Amino acid sequence: MNVLQTQIGLLNLESPLLTGSGTFGHDPAALAFLKGGDLGALVLKTVTPDPREGNPNPRMCEWTGGVMNSIGLENKGLSYWRDHVAPKLAATPVPVVANAGGHDLDEYGVMTAAFDAMEGVAAIELNLSCPNVKGGTHFSTDPEALQSVVRLCREQTTKPMWVKLSPNVASITPLAQAAEAAGADGLVVCNTVLGLLVDWKTRKPRLGNGYGGMSGPAVRPVAMRMVWECFRATQLPIIASGGASSADDVLDFVVAGATAVQVGTASFRRPDAISRIAEELRTVLAENDFTLDSLRGSLKWPSPVSCSGAASRTS
Repeated sequence: MNVLQTQIGLLNLESPLLTGSGTFGHDPAALAFLKGGDLGALVLKTVTPDPREGNPNPRMCEWTGGVMNSIGLENKGLSYWRDHVAPKLAATPVPVVANAGGHDLDEYGVMTAAFDAMEGVAAIELNLSCPNVKGGTHFSTDPEALQSVVRLCREQTTKPMWVKLSPNVASITPLAQAAEAAGADGLVVCNTVLGLLVDWKTRKPRLGNGYGGMSGPAVRPVAMRMVWECFRATQLPIIASGGASSADDVLDFVVAGATAVQVGTASFRRPDAISRIAEELRTVLAENDFTLDSLRGSLKWPSPVSCSGAASRTS
């Protein structure tokens, strides 16, 4: 029996552990770092219709709480991806989740339709929450705008479609509900937290674009809160993303309502982090006679949770 087997809608996975978009690029060869059965799905880097050069260097820097990045969705565009990346995907031993980006409704529609036609793409993640590009927060902060783009993309595909939400909002609940109403099959919660690091010696930001997205252990409490809020406010499966680097972190997210957990920044330090976490998970579940299903959403809140105007689900 595979204690890590996980179901996200119609997608059956061998493990609840996924790569975080952008952390393993577009190359399935990254799986060479991992043992078979440890990774549930390979989530690839964002692709846009046209090539993007990305933001000026430096694009990444470390700090005590994790990593700051300002990549700017650098990629070679859809045509290159279709010709050089897509042919490799059908042979990938785990489901592949393609990540769609764009500037406007039409571009998201183009990307979703293109991924729908690709045999090697098992699911589509809509990146509606990149904080490092011009206009990148529009769809992630306005429920009506988010609903319109998700509804359009829903019309372009029958494949599982996940919506990646942003933590850079006053309340994530209206965005999650808008995605659900428009036909999303899952929510990825959440993207990087917008921040700023400076170097007092040079009196300049440490990233070439100024602001950047913060990832790593420091963002885990923020992501945890938002996973719980989305779990309470919708009926959609939640894919947590934010600072997980151990089995305990993953199980914390599961208790807060997550069905799966993306591991990103931890893989920069240890490319085999997902396999290490998977082994820990098997041990912990066996020793405590737990299952992922029995733990999911079992958080014991100290007082009734207010979900004003929202229908909540029980654990």
